[in-house]
Amino acid sequence: MNYPQPSRRDSSRQRVATIPRIPKRECSIKPASSLIRMLWAAALVLPVFAGQAGVSFTSLHSFQVPTNGANPYAGLVQGRDGNFYGTTYGGGTNNAGTVFKISTNGLLTPLCFFTGGNDGANPMAGLVQGRDGNLYGTTGGGGTNDTGTVFKISTNGALSSLYSFTGGDDGATPYAGLVQGSDGGLYGTTSEGGTNGNGTVFSITTNGTLTTLYAFGTVTDANGDLLDGANPYAGLVQGSDGNLYGTTENGGTNGWGTVFNISTNGTLTTLYAFGMVTDAYGNPVDGANPISGLAQGKDGDFYGTTEYGGNTNGYGTVFKISTNGTLTTLYTFGTLVDAYGNPLDGANPSAGLVQASDGYLYGTIGYGGTDGSGAVFKISTNGALTTLYSFTGGEDGADPYAGLVQGTDGYFYGTTEYGGANNWGAVFKINTNGVLTSLYSFPAANDGANPSAGLVQGRDGNLYGTTEYSGPRGYGTVFKITTQGALTSLCAFGYPDGGAPEGGLVQGRDGYFYGTTEYSGTYNWGTVFRVSLNGELTSLYSFMGTNDGAYPHAGLVQGNDGNLYGTTPSDIVSIEGLPTIVGAGGVFKISTNGVLLNLHSFTGGSDGGFPEAGLAQGRDGNLYGTTGGGGTGDNGTVFKISTNGVLTSLYSFSGGNDGRFPYAALVQSSDANLYGTTFDGGTNGYGTVFKISTNGAFTSLYSFTGGNDGANPSAALAQVSDGDLYGTTYAGGTNNWGTVFKISTNGALTSLYSFRGGNDGGLPEAGLVQASDDNLYGTTYHGGQGEAGTVFRLTLVIEVGPPAPAFQGETLANRSLSLTWSTEAGEKYQLQYNTNLGSTNWSNLGGPVMAVGAALSATDSITNGPRRFYRVVLVP
Repeated sequence: MNYPQPSRRDSSRQRVATIPRIPKRECSIKPASSLIRMLWAAALVLPVFAGQAGVSFTSLHSFQVPTNGANPYAGLVQGRDGNFYGTTYGGGTNNAGTVFKISTNGLLTPLCFFTGGNDGANPMAGLVQGRDGNLYGTTGGGGTNDTGTVFKISTNGALSSLYSFTGGDDGATPYAGLVQGSDGGLYGTTSEGGTNGNGTVFSITTNGTLTTLYAFGTVTDANGDLLDGANPYAGLVQGSDGNLYGTTENGGTNGWGTVFNISTNGTLTTLYAFGMVTDAYGNPVDGANPISGLAQGKDGDFYGTTEYGGNTNGYGTVFKISTNGTLTTLYTFGTLVDAYGNPLDGANPSAGLVQASDGYLYGTIGYGGTDGSGAVFKISTNGALTTLYSFTGGEDGADPYAGLVQGTDGYFYGTTEYGGANNWGAVFKINTNGVLTSLYSFPAANDGANPSAGLVQGRDGNLYGTTEYSGPRGYGTVFKITTQGALTSLCAFGYPDGGAPEGGLVQGRDGYFYGTTEYSGTYNWGTVFRVSLNGELTSLYSFMGTNDGAYPHAGLVQGNDGNLYGTTPSDIVSIEGLPTIVGAGGVFKISTNGVLLNLHSFTGGSDGGFPEAGLAQGRDGNLYGTTGGGGTGDNGTVFKISTNGVLTSLYSFSGGNDGRFPYAALVQSSDANLYGTTFDGGTNGYGTVFKISTNGAFTSLYSFTGGNDGANPSAALAQVSDGDLYGTTYAGGTNNWGTVFKISTNGALTSLYSFRGGNDGGLPEAGLVQASDDNLYGTTYHGGQGEAGTVFRLTLVIEVGPPAPAFQGETLANRSLSLTWSTEAGEKYQLQYNTNLGSTNWSNLGGPVMAVGAALSATDSITNGPRRFYRVVLVP
């Protein structure tokens, strides 16, 4: 769609022009007659009318997210009707999350779609069914102040917003669900806000009257430690004694979080501060940072988990605690590891436990397990743990961050945030002996979501790109789009041919497009692929995580020799079966038939480390690139490398005015210099634009202010045919959703467009490409009508002044010279003379004259003095 253009003096002066090939309006200098030996010229001064460029912005395509919802972060609750009810963090018609119900046989019905406005956005917590039959919950975002809400919804989908947090004394960002107390009130927590900014405990009636019961950070010691805890991430549970019990993620005597109880009138008691038991290195053996709630067992004790702490790996714990604060660590995750140190029993639990009718406690863990995608476990009250099921990351799901609920049929029901048939999450059930049934996979949008890479124009005139997520198989797509916005999804990624293509494409000389995926492949370290114009996908290489690299983020470049060259930001080195060591990435080349050779492995030292960007081949045949880390100050480097692997470090960023963290590739300009950006640093700390010669002479051209000019450029620049460099910033601009800018090779920057984060998109991670129609095309990672990114087009709108005045004739009579020049009605013109054409001291001949037609004339008396040169200028 078209957006309003920047204001101009007179809209009638506008014409739409493409960016390049703007003719220069210069007037020739012609000799006068030989009799007088004079020269004269019509010269144009442009104080106002010179090419002041705005942009015509057109959103060509908005990528969609699943309308049924996506990424369920919370668990389920079984309603009195037998159905289960839950929330999704994303998806829905506005990508602000949903409330859904699902039957025990997997029939899912969306009940409401959050708008992201006053009704809330992005619920991370589950629901509770009140005694009145309605369901109650919270959203972490949205509301009148965008700091979260409390809502109720009927089982048929009638939604009411009960309360919008202000972010002040009442709290902000409630990540946890509610519990209905024996008094009928609803109780919950906010992770932020409150009198001290460290979160709150609150009660709210079913008609929306909220009372803040307690503000964390009230009790401190001389060092400022928050003894009563801080940032409760989890909800509350009412104990048999009538008190409410919960946890805080941070604070406490040791800063590792707490367990507390609080009466319904707000009297809080800290029962335990994690970090009371430490090893020789100060690591909290008793656990750290609990982000899940508690469950009271039949024995009266409370059971819970900590996300971190435990043994030296810090993979978290299961604990029990009595009502008087005696804590016992029951299990430490990471006790069972494979040959590489990966935790087979799971790592970093974020969910609470539920005690089943058999007396065991059942839970989930979002990381680790046999395949690294999380697990379901059971544990006895004396700490004997059994892993019931390890998620594969496929159709069964991945990353179960929420806890389980036992249904009336005896099965446990739960969700996974990712995985499923489309990688948007799943709903499952599992019995007590570990037999899992996948009930529902949240559907994907076929066109993909979140393009993090830019576009490339194919030789057929179409534009080609990738999306990082979604698509029919859930792991991203390759698409083509016409310059008018007709998009076709060519292929979809999924195991084992690759997943999450974060880099862009390059069209090889053979006509195929080549690229990389960050994940999947045979070894799950990413791939190199090729795709034909009709969408036939071929996996050329699966990274093994050794010295060949892992997790490629950037696209490829085809060298003069026909090989493809790329980078990996890390590599995984295994030494004699010991735990894996993450390296600093490398540079590789690969033939079009898939033979890969590692050219250089970065050390993370002076040669740089962790390259996030691709390479550019210079006119000298060398490849030039950047590393996001390493160098003498660990702020990144610029390097060159020959096609046989000889690397030279050209520059190490200091992290000061020159910038730091160059995450983008370089571009070689027509002046032979290389131009690039840094994501951070510079005079104002918001990133820079720089140039560097091929021998390492460095110049910082511009430091972003974080204001209207933008902030944090993460993409490469593109030099277009007008000679300027065009780029994007990830943030900043008028609305802080990023910008499009141009910059001259001497550092004069002009902000062309500020994204609004709405239908036009926002947070562009990629650069621009100039197509054969001379327009600029790009992508945004977020925003658009589907909130999953966009493809857009930019066309310059140039304010065109009147044509340059040209002398049309001269008449000499009676020692009087009459000059006539072309004009445009309504414009003022001034005739000037000078006796030295090389001088800038021009004198007016008479005053300015307003043109009423197509020409003006003026006369000058001829004397025996020095010869004169004449020009005409526009007067603003």
